[in-house]
Amino acid sequence: MNAPPRHVAKYTTGYQRLFPSARILLVLTSTAHFLLQSTRQRVADLEPALAILRDLQPAEHVLLHAFSNGGAAATWLLARTHRARTGRPLPTAKAIFDSAPGTQGYAASLAAFSVALPRNPLLWGLGSGLLRVVLGVWFCYMYVSWGEKIVDTVRRDLNDAELLPVEAVRLYVYSAADELIQWQDVEAHARDAEAKGYKVQMVKYLGSPHAAHLLHDEKRYWSAVTGLWDAEYLSSPGSIVVAW
Repeated sequence: MNAPPRHVAKYTTGYQRLFPSARILLVLTSTAHFLLQSTRQRVADLEPALAILRDLQPAEHVLLHAFSNGGAAATWLLARTHRARTGRPLPTAKAIFDSAPGTQGYAASLAAFSVALPRNPLLWGLGSGLLRVVLGVWFCYMYVSWGEKIVDTVRRDLNDAELLPVEAVRLYVYSAADELIQWQDVEAHARDAEAKGYKVQMVKYLGSPHAAHLLHDEKRYWSAVTGLWDAEYLSSPGSIVVAW
């Protein structure tokens, strides 16, 4: 969410190098998608992606790569809408969850949304103040309405075989130094996925910040990606590869 173009380009360029004949479907998320848009508006924004996924040919295989809670939420909405329209799970051969999924808390949400604020000190201060108020109202509403937090819904549904096929082997890449997504939350989700029949590998970095593991060790990162794509099954259940 709110990823700068130069950061996104690191991944798209890497995929173009690894899979030069593959199509890349890029879905970007922002603060506005979460705080200002209705679900109907977000689905409307995803219509081009939904059309491509609907019309995939049998010989085409999808490697899903979702970043942070923003990417996890976009994946969830794509899968839920695709399922409602076609009766089938999202057509995914392999899946990567980078720095996701986490849980939802005020401090982590404030830090995540603050990434998009202007760098000018005055504008940053004004934007931060407004963001704190908006998030405060949002969290109060959720508690008062007794509704399930959206991030909790996303966490649960990403392990639903009706939305993401259980045959799709998945890779979790995360870090003990991530200040936005706790490593314990990622590992808990991976364990739950294994319990529900998904084949899982976890690559745990020790020093990389949020969604920046590629920048920390590019060779190791792409090695994990190609290993996922090439391997029928990655590892024994519960194994964690430690990176640094």
